[in-house]
Amino acid sequence: MPAPPAEWRGERPGPQAVPGALALSERLLADGTAPALVVHRVAPAAITVGRAQRRDVDGAAAFAEGLEVVVRPSGGGPVLWDDDLIAVDVVLPTGHPLLPVDVVQAYRWVGEAVADALRGLGVGDARAVPPDEARARTPGASAGMCFGGLSPWEVISGDRKMIGLSQVRRTAGAIIQVGLPMRIDAARLARAVGAPPDAAADLIARTAPLGEIIDASLRDAAEEAVLQGLLAAAGRGGAGPGGGVPEHAP
Repeated sequence: MPAPPAEWRGERPGPQAVPGALALSERLLADGTAPALVVHRVAPAAITVGRAQRRDVDGAAAFAEGLEVVVRPSGGGPVLWDDDLIAVDVVLPTGHPLLPVDVVQAYRWVGEAVADALRGLGVGDARAVPPDEARARTPGASAGMCFGGLSPWEVISGDRKMIGLSQVRRTAGAIIQVGLPMRIDAARLARAVGAPPDAAADLIARTAPLGEIIDASLRDAAEEAVLQGLLAAAGRGGAGPGGGVPEHAP
């Protein structure tokens, strides 16, 4: 892991089960280690789902796919968390300049940093989507799944979603979770959550996994680029790549 800004801590543990990955970021937040960036790798794969959406997943269907269902402390629909998902947690203490009280605004610098990293990887039209545009998107059959919907400051290429963001707030601060799939097994995910028959096709139409745009074998390089982008943005205090406030800032 590259050296983080002076006050930041970086963590890149070896592959672990999904509950252990979630617990690590919670522990870093609770023990005062934040701010930190945590790059996760998991094994075995699992379905993670936001605590408010746990009833949206068919546990028997997931079991039939060989997948455990893990409730994550943040919100959002189900995600297939496997080795094809680049997963980075941004752990921030209460009062940190990059953690505004406004939950939606807290995503902004993260989404813009990842979009900048993706442009550097060759995704020339990658951009973070402002709230009004994200909320105007018409839902489809895959809307119940994380990558079937679009939330403010998530990143798109064209009109297809590339990254998912979720957030959990605690007294000690917050964890902003970034998920960037290199590929999505839409059929398996749809079966595992008991989604409607046309959900898999809709999910494919609405997402742009990075491995479809660049060489899928570059997963490690893509992970490093996302991490570097977040570190650079953190070092700038969340400002744009040129060091100033982004042009579309309110």
